[in-house]
Amino acid sequence: MLELQNNAKKDGAMTNDLLIKTIDELPPLPETVVNLCKYVDSAGHDAVVQEVVDIIARDPLLTADLLRLANSPYYGFSREISTINQVVALLGISNIRDITVANSIKGSLKIDVSPYGLDTREFLVNSSNESKFISDWLSDEDKKLSQELVPCAMLPRLGMIFFSSMLIQEGRDKEFLEILKQNNFHNISLIENEFFGADSLSFSGFLFNHWKFDETLIESVAYITAPHAASESVKKKSYALAIVNRIFEPYTGGNAYNVKEAFALINEASTQGIVFDMDNFKSKLPDKIKFDLGS
Repeated sequence: MLELQNNAKKDGAMTNDLLIKTIDELPPLPETVVNLCKYVDSAGHDAVVQEVVDIIARDPLLTADLLRLANSPYYGFSREISTINQVVALLGISNIRDITVANSIKGSLKIDVSPYGLDTREFLVNSSNESKFISDWLSDEDKKLSQELVPCAMLPRLGMIFFSSMLIQEGRDKEFLEILKQNNFHNISLIENEFFGADSLSFSGFLFNHWKFDETLIESVAYITAPHAASESVKKKSYALAIVNRIFEPYTGGNAYNVKEAFALINEASTQGIVFDMDNFKSKLPDKIKFDLGS
């Protein structure tokens, strides 16, 4: 194990060069999404719903995608959403911006997380279940927060997806996986730092900046491991992401220890003036977790 880790450190500069190259060669966002981002960023608080609608309406595929998403169970609207005007008015301009960027990125990625010892299909199903859980848990409790977080489920793991791609490109995926196995899949961020000079969560933050996500989303994800330290404006969002992450973490999500950590985070949030309904949270846990808890 030590020899492999030493080799990882020795060859790290090569990987860091590829890291920089990968960032430089990230696929551009579609023109409609770029125009939407430019408008929302330049207009700020003065952004107008109709201007956003006019930009989106020029792209039939994006229009159809947003209508499909708005009418999905994730958002749980009581009536059918039939126009983009309704979608933007209901979800908000900033949220629409982040959703369109996130969906464009997901659509352009070839996902293979096998270098992390994960089954890619299960990884994608887990992300879908995570979005569904966010919706089930928060729709009645804080609908606005639910709408903001639903498209975010996979975003904290973008770094892992890109690291996997780079490892496969370099032919170092088996080496990386062997080190993870020898460490029993513990201290993953430390191993990532040895290979890339950054952990996958931090790299996700670099990607968010590159694609100019909303600052509140960037900060919310940045503090997912320490939500108590987030600013007041995003603290509830960071706590919610941290709690959900304990339930759907790719390796240990949903085990008894992680579930107890999720409960502890809900209690900790209450000391920060952020209230989540514990009974509601427990009632919305996946059936397998409830069975394991004996409830």
